[in-house]
Amino acid sequence: MKNALKLTVAAASLSLLSTTAVLADGPGPVVVVPPPVTPEVFNWTGVYAGLLLSYNTGSFGNDTNFPGDGEGDLDGMGYGGVLGYNFQSGNVIYGGELTYSGLEVDGAEACVNPTFECGVEVSNMASIRGRVGMAAGERSMVYVTAGWASADVFAYTDDFGVVGRNGESKNLSGLVFGVGFEHAVSDRFSLRGAILHHNFNEGDFLTDVPYTDIGVDFTTIEVGGVLRF
Repeated sequence: MKNALKLTVAAASLSLLSTTAVLADGPGPVVVVPPPVTPEVFNWTGVYAGLLLSYNTGSFGNDTNFPGDGEGDLDGMGYGGVLGYNFQSGNVIYGGELTYSGLEVDGAEACVNPTFECGVEVSNMASIRGRVGMAAGERSMVYVTAGWASADVFAYTDDFGVVGRNGESKNLSGLVFGVGFEHAVSDRFSLRGAILHHNFNEGDFLTDVPYTDIGVDFTTIEVGGVLRF
């Protein structure tokens, strides 16, 4: 009986000593997990202005007799500026802009009478466009744009010296739409690029003879730099 009592006391003593040792060592290290870092959305809100450079390629004609087969190719460069304003709601950026470009876009092909050349020159284009974009990364956005554009179009015939160039200039209007990308290099300056399509209404032109329903459309690759205020 005495031996059993001694064993019980010894076991209780060992248990107490073990508990005391654990308490003396203290609890294990506490691991703190930091909250996930959410990238800050760049602020695009405000007025902006910039310079634009473009390459344009497309077609002209009236599908019948201007030029001889009814359709000709045109291409050329453009340069100008843009003025606009952005609003922002979270990752969505929207607004509108005005653009003006001096174009040197032209094309010419043989008329029905091959001693004459039928040609078109496009210049002085302006547009008003809306934009809706989404933030893509911390300082970039992708956007779609659409609006109205107008340009000075000169349609002519040329017999290479007998009578010379004879034509008429008119202002044609139409639709412009496309997609683009913009990246903020700094808090105030960004680079942008877009692919746009211009589709102008048809017009009647008096050259050596009247030609009806001459249309112009072209695709534009546009790049530029924008300064925000």
